[in-house]
Amino acid sequence: MNLRPTLIHLTDVALLEQLCSSDDDSELYKEFVKRFIKELTTHCADACKKRNLETHIGKQIAHETFARVRHYKSFKTDQIKLPDQHDAIIVYLKRISFSLFNDHHNENKKKPIPHRTYFDDILESSYDNFSGIDLKDKKDFALFIFNKLNKKEQAVILADIEHKKFQKYLPDDITEQLCGQLNVKKDTLRKIRERAIEKIKYAINEFNEN
Repeated sequence: MNLRPTLIHLTDVALLEQLCSSDDDSELYKEFVKRFIKELTTHCADACKKRNLETHIGKQIAHETFARVRHYKSFKTDQIKLPDQHDAIIVYLKRISFSLFNDHHNENKKKPIPHRTYFDDILESSYDNFSGIDLKDKKDFALFIFNKLNKKEQAVILADIEHKKFQKYLPDDITEQLCGQLNVKKDTLRKIRERAIEKIKYAINEFNEN
């Protein structure tokens, strides 16, 4: 379904309300990010300067802010406290990003220990549909899912799995190295990651339905 012609006519609040009430939200999400990404990225970059953090952290927190809005779908119209809808939603997004910056700070205060990546979380959620699945079956299943990705998507996922064991965001040098390896820009790298995650989820659903 092509929703694009009608999306551009929605007010900011109406767009966010639809995003938070729809499961088929791909087009809604793209339009929402398009309207607010520049301002939120600038805000997160300023927050990085104040907190003495690397710039890539701000960019990734900005994108994670949007991802949280999409995942939790918890926005309510009565949260709007300002007369200007756009400004009110920016304040809403800033509050989420502030929480993510605090999470990052609290994580860094702890001793670095290996932690789960989103790839682990996605795969483990699928194991609930199996009874008595053994380690070999899990490895075979992970390989089956991984082989659904193209070469660039596989490279990004592998880099995340390797480097996000001890930190939430990829360091600048690893990001630049990966961009050089794949001959893409940083924004494209993020899109490859998002596309890979969507493919992984789709492949799991496809597997479970068979």
